[in-house]
Amino acid sequence: MRRARSESRQTPLSRLANRSLTPGLFARVQLQGSAEFQALLVDDKAILTDQDRKYVYVVGADHTAQRRDIGFGGMADGLRVVTSGLKPRDQVVVDGVQKIFFPGMPVKATPQVIAPVAKAIAAR
Repeated sequence: MRRARSESRQTPLSRLANRSLTPGLFARVQLQGSAEFQALLVDDKAILTDQDRKYVYVVGADHTAQRRDIGFGGMADGLRVVTSGLKPRDQVVVDGVQKIFFPGMPVKATPQVIAPVAKAIAAR
């Protein structure tokens, strides 16, 4: 693995398959990556905004909508990575979230497995 020069943040590239970069050209790239880790994933349409905070509604024990402020990261398989604020067994309201006007409203939940998770379970 080659390391970029710290003073210029440049690194030489070798053999690009489509030859889109030739010697003397410059490109600005953003590389994303990390080690494997466990994460909670939520459909992006479930995430709401209140001023400077992001939150979701979860189904409480008494079948009411409970607000949970969350921290989140990037996207994975079309889903948002949630870094804080949710527990693994929380049921997040995705469809009909626009009908919840305040925390504590009664909700009727229909549990669903999201597509990437269903695909991963089937692959096991």
